[in-house]
Order: sequence, then C-alpha cells, then structure tokens
Amino acid sequence: MLSPEKKETKKKLFAAFAIICVLIIFAVYYVEYREINDAYSLAGRVLYVSNDVSSYQFDIHSNISMLGETLPIIIGNGSVDYKNERIATKFESVEQSIDLIVVDDYAYFRSNNGSWEKKDLNEEMWDSYDQLAQQNLLLDDTTNLSMQKINSHIVLTAIPDRSVLIQEAKKVGLDLQGDEQLNDYYITYLIDKDTYRIISIEMHIEFLMNIQGLMSPVIINNQIDIYNYNKGLDIEAPI
Repeated sequence: MLSPEKKETKKKLFAAFAIICVLIIFAVYYVEYREINDAYSLAGRVLYVSNDVSSYQFDIHSNISMLGETLPIIIGNGSVDYKNERIATKFESVEQSIDLIVVDDYAYFRSNNGSWEKKDLNEEMWDSYDQLAQQNLLLDDTTNLSMQKINSHIVLTAIPDRSVLIQEAKKVGLDLQGDEQLNDYYITYLIDKDTYRIISIEMHIEFLMNIQGLMSPVIINNQIDIYNYNKGLDIEAPI
C-alpha cells in the first residue's frame, strides 16, 4: 500500500503529464491552424500542405506579347497520381501536339496523335511534367516574397533568384543570358485561404529582345490552374 507521500507524488506526476499532453495538443493545433500573417510563413505552410497531395489535375496555357500582338505558345492539361506513380498529359503548340503517359516505370510518348513510343522512365522525365513539384521548387528557392489577402484567397508573390529564372527560361528555349535584357519577372500563387492549397500559378517575364535590329519589349505569361486535389484518377497505358 502506498504511503500518503507517495500517493501525493504520484498525483503530481499524473498532473504534470496531463499538462504536458495539453501543451503538445495546443502546440500542434497552433502550428496547423494559426492564421498566417507573413509571406514566409505562408510559403512554408503551402509547401507543408503540398507534401500531403496524393494526386491533382492541371491546365496550362502560355502566351507571348510582342510587336503589338499576343500569340499563344502552348496550351495543355494533365493528371498526376503520386500514389500510383502515374502521369497523363497533353500539350499543344501551333506546330505540334505531344502526349505523355507514365505507367509502371515506363513513359509512353506520341506526337501529333501518331504512334506511341515506349521508353524507360527516368526522374528527369517525371520532373519535367510534374507541374506542382516544379513550382514548389521555385517557391522553396525564393527569398523575395510578399502576400495580399483577398476575400477567401491569398495572393503570394515571389521574385525568384535570377539564376533559377534563367534555368526555367531555358526549358522553353529562351536564353536570358544572350541578347535579351531582363526587365521584370515574378510569380504569383493564388492560394485557398482555408486549405492553403495552390489554385493557380502565373509566371510573368518581361524583357527586351533584338528583333530585326531593334531592341523590342517582349512579355511572356504562363498560367497553371491546379484542381481536383487527392481525387481518384484513372490513368492507363495506351493500347
């Protein structure tokens, strides 16, 4: 039988343990649900929430404005299934269309609705078509951030490091280290205020390009809309 002193000590230990549990629960709740009031905390929350994404779908469209005209560069859409490691995308430009399906460590390609070609999948192929992961990497590498709350959404504006932007521009065939003179660039993320999920991403690039001997202003806008987070997707290899 416990002595009165030991009983009292045991009660204090239980009380201390209960307080610790309450503090842990409060801390977890605070981290998960506290209101975000600065851009860097918001970026961290967006990246944290993205870690729980099992699938998503997206639409993408890009255009270029120069010499008083705005022309489409590329439009497309796709589905990404992290859980089953599958992707299905279709991109169209003025000159051609490209389809990609990733299933069971194989990538299937076709151009202009022609015959399918099968290749072994590598990480670079996956990364090239995973739009959410690409944008998260850009956001993670950005140190110049600002935010604005608009009704049920938050707009997060990021100005990436110039070297990162140059790498991204090269992917679309633009050499910003050549004759082009970069004037302005930024990325805006439209974020749901309740879930902190990215709804859309817009990249804006302004530069001067040598066109027929004259340095002319050029603007490129690229927008990605992301939706159907964590929905079931039916992606199969082409027959």
